Amino acid sequence: MEKNPGIFSSETLISLTEDRKTCTSRMTWGSVNYREILFWNGIHLFVCVFCRLGAGTTRFCAGIVSVAKPLSVESKMADYSIALYERLEEETSVKTGFVRTGSLCLAQNQDRLLSLKRLASRLKVLGVSCNVIKPKDVARLHPLVNIHDLVGALHLPGDSVVSPPDVNHALAVASAAHGVQIYEHTSVNHVVVKKGHVTAVETDRGSIECEYFVNCAGQWAYELGQSGEVKVSVPLHGCEHFYLLTKPLSEPVQNDMLIDMDGRIYTRAWHGGILSGGFEKNPKPIFTEGRNQLEIQNMQEDWDHFEPMLSALLRRMPGLESCEIQQLVNCPESFTPDMRCLMGETPGIYGYFVLAGMNSSGLSFAGGAGKYLAEWITYGYPSASVWPLDIKRFGNLQSSRTFLRHRVMEVMPLLYELKVPRWDFQTGRQLRTSPLYDRLDMQGARWMEKHGFERAKYFIPAGKDLLALDQSKTFYKPDWFDIVGAEVKCCKEAVCVIDMSSFTKFELTSAGDQALQLLQRLCANDLDVPVGHIVHTGMLNQRGGYENDCSVVRLSKNSFFIISPTDQQVHCWSWIKKHMPSDPQLHLEDVSWKYTALNLIGPRAMDVLSELSYVSMTPEHFPSLFCKEMSVGYANGIRVMSMTHTGEPGFMLYIPIEYALHVYNEVMSVGQKYGIRNAGYYALRSLRIEKFFAFWGQDLDSFTTPLECGREFRVKFDKDTDFLGRDALLRQRVEGVSRRFVMLVLEDHDTELDVWPWWGEPIYRNGELIGVTTSSAYSYTLQRHVCLGFLSPTNTDGSPATVTADFINRGDYEVDIAGQRFPAKAKLYPFSSLFAQQKRRKDDMELSNFQSK
Repeated sequence: MEKNPGIFSSETLISLTEDRKTCTSRMTWGSVNYREILFWNGIHLFVCVFCRLGAGTTRFCAGIVSVAKPLSVESKMADYSIALYERLEEETSVKTGFVRTGSLCLAQNQDRLLSLKRLASRLKVLGVSCNVIKPKDVARLHPLVNIHDLVGALHLPGDSVVSPPDVNHALAVASAAHGVQIYEHTSVNHVVVKKGHVTAVETDRGSIECEYFVNCAGQWAYELGQSGEVKVSVPLHGCEHFYLLTKPLSEPVQNDMLIDMDGRIYTRAWHGGILSGGFEKNPKPIFTEGRNQLEIQNMQEDWDHFEPMLSALLRRMPGLESCEIQQLVNCPESFTPDMRCLMGETPGIYGYFVLAGMNSSGLSFAGGAGKYLAEWITYGYPSASVWPLDIKRFGNLQSSRTFLRHRVMEVMPLLYELKVPRWDFQTGRQLRTSPLYDRLDMQGARWMEKHGFERAKYFIPAGKDLLALDQSKTFYKPDWFDIVGAEVKCCKEAVCVIDMSSFTKFELTSAGDQALQLLQRLCANDLDVPVGHIVHTGMLNQRGGYENDCSVVRLSKNSFFIISPTDQQVHCWSWIKKHMPSDPQLHLEDVSWKYTALNLIGPRAMDVLSELSYVSMTPEHFPSLFCKEMSVGYANGIRVMSMTHTGEPGFMLYIPIEYALHVYNEVMSVGQKYGIRNAGYYALRSLRIEKFFAFWGQDLDSFTTPLECGREFRVKFDKDTDFLGRDALLRQRVEGVSRRFVMLVLEDHDTELDVWPWWGEPIYRNGELIGVTTSSAYSYTLQRHVCLGFLSPTNTDGSPATVTADFINRGDYEVDIAGQRFPAKAKLYPFSSLFAQQKRRKDDMELSNFQSK
């Protein structure tokens, strides 16, 4: 259960009423709480909240959760929450129990300590005070802690505790002061939706009209979403969560909170005693059959289940062995499929917002989450990129109760697991697969999952230790290094096949020119091109930021094929539908499932396709960024496109699924003489990063403009249609950009011995913090690590400074990896092939070595 969902809902109300100065409203509050605000200016909001008030819900907040999940947006939410709670008592005269206690996150091994060092580097970027300390410093800060097996710890002096019931009360008082009325014990039957818009909420007190509805129902959010005629997918599931309360000790413990992730426990002072809980390896899902209980109540104690965490507590603090236990609390908590909360407007229903699934971090993120949601409702977007939390990152396919039950059994333990780069979920797999899945699996494919879709990471050659590769976990050079290197080399010197069927694919058609008009309005590039041409373009918002980065093929005069990233399936669909006019002659169809996509990469790709199609595939006959529908082998209607998404020569084949296996077999058979082999997404990642290709969701987001990432050439300011974001880009072009996407090549970094970069590493220029990396990979061509990221300099007064090419070229750069700085060269364009040739290994493999077995 969400121990404190009312907190962020109240913050939502406060933020909204600050923006809209006059309001009158009705609201409900209590053990089952629903709220509504009715603004005088005609904007009506209904916020539905379930909330539990009680001593047993007391929890820690802020940086502690950041330790487990170091996302910048979540860290910002936690930072805002601390500031909010600190001032609440003064503003409301309600005591909230706010105390800055500080926290200690312990490390029992070097890998854990390394992860804490990486986290410390990232937190310092956000201005969070923290230090990596030695075991003897832990003993000084917290004398009761047994330090014999510790190798270090992360100390966050600014972390705090509050009393959730009192915070709820303070926020209720603040809301009421802004005109909100609160009602208790009011049941919602369903949300009324007409023509895709929220219009009212049916309750046991009658119907209440509203334009906006916020589902903050915690563990009940899933059922509430399913209660209406129009279903809303809210993918979360409940698990039992245990924590122990002791009676006061003879000598009070230190205020510092403890997190022992290796022991899977957390501990803090509580009313003179101890509060201690944890996240066990074998969680217990609940409410999987039938309807959830309507009122929140504690569940039965289970000492056998809690015993491993109790043993870990006594090992860490042996002095507690004689303390007297007051209560073992067992209450529900809700978790999402990826350990991140659900936030934002739901796809397909305008005005229906969700804020739920806080993964036992509700109090930590509550204030910040409410702030962002309030901005979202008021202005149409939050003030920071919240894509990692946006509910549109999921689709209906992740809402199966069976899927959620199995996934949360994995997610809950992962809160304290050591997560290394490239870790993958193990549950809920093989949900979406390519027709080639079994064939590729038999050839050694090792899989990862993206938006429920299985994608090959790399292919293990015969004779390799499969078990070791599957279980390898490291922050250093991985076991698959040479395997991926061979795949990259084949892409550059022969030909490789990558199954990219997971890409999102839409077809937009119309009877007249409606489809073209819509795309011209949504896209920054010019889509009025001859039939068969491919256009790379961004779909921008009014701020000029990327809502989508896609490739669009003009299939006919009034028909377009739109290719987007895998995890854009719901978001992109929602964005296009939001701007589509109500015209029966304009039709948008998701055809992702209709086509298998094969990426044929390498200089010999044209030879393979020439043999299979009996037509010349040379640039003279098949120019770059062009699409032809042609035969490949016996199969007709294959959309062959001269692009690869990596900058290497080659083609994309979009194949009707019934022909997928045939075309794949033919390609592999003919390609034998050209050294063909399978390749995976790790090779693709290396290729695209060394070519300085930015990917949406990793490097680009809704606050990144084309001018900031070197894509102004894909913006056609002079086209006839006034596209979304044009005015913002014109202003930015005149004023200059205050952040710039750059490529950094690490120097003096030993691939064999040094920690590898991942993402989120701080970037320093002339010794001063200036930015953060967004993605990285080892370049087998340059034989060095390459990081992509943004530089955001400031003036002496703290205001954003203009970034110029001269500014970038004149700086000395370093990238901080786990506290160690490595010098780097910054570029606004990819390094030349001449540099790569000079660094090429002496033991280059012959083409014959690429022959597929």
